[in-house]
Amino acid sequence: MIPMQLVLGIGCVIVAAVAAIYFSQPVNQRPHSSGGCRIDDNNDRSFNNSKKRKFRENKPGDKCLICHEEMTEESMHKMRCGHALCKLPCFREYREWRRNCPYCEQIVIRIDQPGDACSICCEPMEVQNMEYLRCEHALHTLCLQEYKKNNYKTCPICMRNM
Repeated sequence: MIPMQLVLGIGCVIVAAVAAIYFSQPVNQRPHSSGGCRIDDNNDRSFNNSKKRKFRENKPGDKCLICHEEMTEESMHKMRCGHALCKLPCFREYREWRRNCPYCEQIVIRIDQPGDACSICCEPMEVQNMEYLRCEHALHTLCLQEYKKNNYKTCPICMRNM
């Protein structure tokens, strides 16, 4: 009876070790899984990688990714990567909390976010007291008013025209 329990115990340990090694490998290296591979009509293997997926640039008539409303030339805000969101309220709210494009994950909205320091007075900004420039940088509303009063015409961070 004891040798049978010993054999079963050793067998369980071996199975557990093999399972641990198998599941610790990345998916694309497992011998019996497709590993995210797709074999297309030409027998070419291509890995599905969401970071490398390409989306075409948004055009008027496309739907906003967030609110699913149809965008017009006037209502869409194009980002540097060519993708767009509705100006109000989608892009305005999205840029307060994220810096990357929701389509391609590239960092395209180079903006200051609430809690970041104003580049003029170095105090933290809040949603209520910050104003965005065309270049997507933000300053305190009062700092920006003073900055414009002194005849500055460019962003103090990137030197683009305001």
